[in-house]
Amino acid sequence: MGLLRWFTKNWANTTEPTHADLRQLQLACPLAEAVARLKAGAGTLRGWTLEAETADTLHFIRRTRVFRFADDIRLMLRVDGPNVRVDAESRSRLGKGDLGQNRRNIRELWVATSAGRPG
Repeated sequence: MGLLRWFTKNWANTTEPTHADLRQLQLACPLAEAVARLKAGAGTLRGWTLEAETADTLHFIRRTRVFRFADDIRLMLRVDGPNVRVDAESRSRLGKGDLGQNRRNIRELWVATSAGRPG
């Protein structure tokens, strides 16, 4: 699909996956700690705000600096033995293409959440 993908796709997720380099995040901790780590990770990223939270989902909104475009990032958490498995979907509210921003949203959150921590 190549370059055309960046102009025709405005979403990314880890469940299908839509991109070869996107995977679930595995956190070796209890659910409450996983939620705290994800919220803390998002808190270090510019333009991210927590919109809604349930026991096993988090919904963030990421706004761009200049035009304030919004992307919705939904995280689904599932306890898997001693670990928590996190799937993500990032979707632009406007436009037909995202120039890869939704993929970057997920990757940036994974890095921010995992920074300096095993799991």
